[in-house]
Amino acid sequence: MKKFITNKYILYILGIIAIFLLWWLLSLIINEPIAIFPDPIRTIAYSFIILGKGYFYQSLGFSLLKLLVGFAIAFALAIFFGTIAGNSLSFHKFFAPIMTVLKAIPTVAVVFLFLVLLKANNLPILTVILLVFPILYEATSNGIRNIDNDIIEAMKLDCHSIIRGNLQVKLPLAMPYILVGVASSFALSIKIEIMAEALSGFTGYGLGVAIRYAQENNPGNMVPVFAYSFLAIAIMLIISLGANLIKNALKKRL
Repeated sequence: MKKFITNKYILYILGIIAIFLLWWLLSLIINEPIAIFPDPIRTIAYSFIILGKGYFYQSLGFSLLKLLVGFAIAFALAIFFGTIAGNSLSFHKFFAPIMTVLKAIPTVAVVFLFLVLLKANNLPILTVILLVFPILYEATSNGIRNIDNDIIEAMKLDCHSIIRGNLQVKLPLAMPYILVGVASSFALSIKIEIMAEALSGFTGYGLGVAIRYAQENNPGNMVPVFAYSFLAIAIMLIISLGANLIKNALKKRL
C-alpha cells in the first residue's frame, strides 16, 4: 500500500484527477451558464470537435515553427556568449547585470514593447528568445566553469587552438548542463509563445491566435476558449513530462 501511495506515476495521475475535480466543482460553485465557465465534460467534448478541424493543426504547426525558430536563435546566442563567459570570469561579471535585467523584465511588458516597435508576427519569436536566452546562457557558462581543472590543463597541452578546444572538448563536456537548460526552458517557452500570440492579435495562425479569435467571435461563449486552452495545456503537459524525464536522466550524469 505504501509503495502504491509513493509511486510517482500514480501520484501524477491522481494530481491530474484532482485538477479535473476542482475544475468541475468550480463550474458548479460559480453557478453561471455553462457558456461562461464550462465544465470539463463540455470542454473536452468541444476539444474533439476542434481536433477534427484542419485549422487546429495549422495553428499548432505555426506555433511550433515560431517556437523552434526563436529557440534555435536563443540557443545559438547562448552557446556563443555562454562559452565566452565560461572561459572568462571578467566577461561573466560584465554580463551579469544584463542577465539580471533580462530575467527581471516582466514578460507582458516586453510583449507590449515589441508590439509597438516591431511587426506583430515577429513578436512570439522575440519573446521566446528573451525568455530562453538567459536560461541557456547560464547553463552553458556553468557547464564550462564546472569542467575539471585537470581536463583543462590537459587540453591546453594537446590543443593550441582556443576555438577548437571549446568545440571539441569544453562544449561536449558541458553538454549535460546545456541539455538540462534546454529541457527546463522548452516547455516554459511554449506557454510564453502562446501568450505572445494571443496578446499580439495579428491575423494568422497559432494556438494563441485561435484562443483570441474564439473569445472575440463570441464573448458570451467560453467553451471554445476553454477547449483551445485545454488542448494547449495538454500539449504542454506532454512536452513537460518528456522534458522532465530527459532532465532527470541528465542530472544523474552530472
